[in-house]
Amino acid sequence: MDMPEPTPSPPPNLQYVSDMLGQLKVVAGAQGGPFLAYLLDLAAAEAGRLLAHQSAYPGSDTRPSE
Repeated sequence: MDMPEPTPSPPPNLQYVSDMLGQLKVVAGAQGGPFLAYLLDLAAAEAGRLLAHQSAYPGSDTRPSE
């Protein structure tokens, strides 16, 4: 009987970075200024994109080029 392969979870370090970026934005608050908030948002978006890209091709060693 064939059992379906479990869906791999995102790499823990990338998930951690994604979570921490949101928390850093809160900690920086208004003192960080709009440019720091923008950079944190940009980094969080990139981490989210990487997480989504990896979950779109679970278990594949041959992913499309970016």
